[in-house]
Amino acid sequence: MSILSLLPSLAFLLEPANLAGFVALGSSVTWPLLRRRKAILIVQVAGSLLFGLHYLLLGAGTGAAMCVMGALQGIALVTLIDRRRRIGVVGATMAIGALVTALTWNGLPSLLSQGGQAMSAIGRLQLDTQRLRLWFLVSVVFWCSHNLMVGSVFGLASDTLSLTSLLLGLWRHRATAGAPQLRDAAA
Repeated sequence: MSILSLLPSLAFLLEPANLAGFVALGSSVTWPLLRRRKAILIVQVAGSLLFGLHYLLLGAGTGAAMCVMGALQGIALVTLIDRRRRIGVVGATMAIGALVTALTWNGLPSLLSQGGQAMSAIGRLQLDTQRLRLWFLVSVVFWCSHNLMVGSVFGLASDTLSLTSLLLGLWRHRATAGAPQLRDAAA
């Protein structure tokens, strides 16, 4: 058996859902290693939209909707200067997300994607990059379970890489060096 026989076929990679998932995977590898909060959030927005498309094409409507909610949160957090407004937008998208979850209910996968999105939302509000990483670490548990249930190979790959990158980022910026403490979340 050759190593090439273990690789997926080109036709598999060119299926629209898989192509979107593959490109989205690139953002999952990148953002946990970034130092600046704004850069982290911008890369997350792009990845959220791409994974939203991936989940939509897989038929996981709630997962797709939660990705759009995450992208809206990321855009608000990057563009709004007033912290109260950012918190308001995140709160509103979480409430809308709960409604969308009810409307697109598909059992446990819907609950898991909502839970993952909620943990990410709390993480996005953190001014401390280490706390941001910790909340996203919790989010990965929810999304990994969701991805197992909906059969998202690229979602699982993203979860694995995000977990590794988050742990690396947490270790790299541990207390000895100190994580950047941001006074202004727009930084």
